[in-house]
Amino acid sequence: MFIENADMTCLRQGDILSNLPFPVLRSGKLSFVGKIDPPTPGSEPAFVPLPSEDPRGRLFSIQTPARIVFAAVISQCCDIAPRRGGKIEGQHTIALARLVPLPDKVRSDAESLASLRDNTNPLSPTASYLGLFHVPAHASLNGEEWAIDYSQPFCIPAAELPAALRRKLLQMTDESRIRFKLKLSFFYGRLTDEEASMGHEWLGPGNP
Repeated sequence: MFIENADMTCLRQGDILSNLPFPVLRSGKLSFVGKIDPPTPGSEPAFVPLPSEDPRGRLFSIQTPARIVFAAVISQCCDIAPRRGGKIEGQHTIALARLVPLPDKVRSDAESLASLRDNTNPLSPTASYLGLFHVPAHASLNGEEWAIDYSQPFCIPAAELPAALRRKLLQMTDESRIRFKLKLSFFYGRLTDEEASMGHEWLGPGNP
């Protein structure tokens, strides 16, 4: 699945990175950095979040639980290729998907495990586990099998490219990358029965 010598000068779709914070955003447990406004007579002190200015709008500092995870790049290779000065141009973020341990119910069933490991063509009638892409055991991944969970995406700023490259562990072969991106696009591009029956012009003969 992975090439022997990864290109450490750029990120490719499907690259596996290590030690990335995956935020667990629960609205009821977010803590904001702010200040206490002096109370007016007869009132309680007021807490006011303190934003910082940013060219794209105000930023608030928050405290939230996070897990340190392995993650796979899901941005397109050309979108995050380093250009002038080794920087990414035209993209604000690098999109990632978290790696998760294989579900217990899959590990305990030989048929399910074989199906997940196969990373079947999503257009096949026998395809299953459309939201997971199997990653075989590798020394760089603690010697364990994993699954890239398409339903757990997150992103880091494009300016973090140098740091992301330092965290790059593995790069997929071209054959595996094709499987990875086609399964990714199918997972997010599935139509509901209602949408499929609308007769949309893009859904003519020969289109999925």
